[in-house]
Amino acid sequence: MIKNISLFALLLFTIPVFGQEEQEILFRNARVRGGFGGPIFSWSHTNGETGYGAGGGGGVVFDRFFVGLFGMGETFDNPVIGRNQLAMGYGGLWMGFTIPSHKLVHFYASAKIAGGSVGVTDFEDDWDWDDDYNWDDVVFVAVPEAGVELNVARWMRLSGSVGYRFVDGISGWGAYGKKDLNAPVYNLTLRFGWFGGRKEGVVPNSFN
Repeated sequence: MIKNISLFALLLFTIPVFGQEEQEILFRNARVRGGFGGPIFSWSHTNGETGYGAGGGGGVVFDRFFVGLFGMGETFDNPVIGRNQLAMGYGGLWMGFTIPSHKLVHFYASAKIAGGSVGVTDFEDDWDWDDDYNWDDVVFVAVPEAGVELNVARWMRLSGSVGYRFVDGISGWGAYGKKDLNAPVYNLTLRFGWFGGRKEGVVPNSFN
């Protein structure tokens, strides 16, 4: 009994000690400056055909960094079999940074990491997957990109960037092979929201 009480007392004594340890945080010095949302447009050229994408996303701004979520849908010119056309939809994590963000034109970079699917769509049925083909591949998509961003207004930013789309999991369809959706991609992104106060960027470090 005494042994059990001593063990219990020891545990009570050690809990505050562990509680006093400083918590480790990834973005320790980051300050929330605002948030944003807006549309994303993309163009790609793969397997000799042009792909068009549209979607949107939003996130929270931490100083020069942002973290959020996004969703995209893309279609590809050819091949078209009957009424059907190859299409891809995906969404997930979106993170990036701008530097020095208070300048009229500044560097912009982001990475999109997502899950989604590639299938055959019938545009006469509101872009629904065509069940007659019984084909719908689950894919992993990653799109790193870099470019420049323009501060159009305090509440609006416009960026143009070049990236590369990695798609893993497609089994192939028509003239498209397993790796043919891996391709350079050009993005136009509009961000509407609040990105910091009037003194944003007036921080004593060498990046500004």
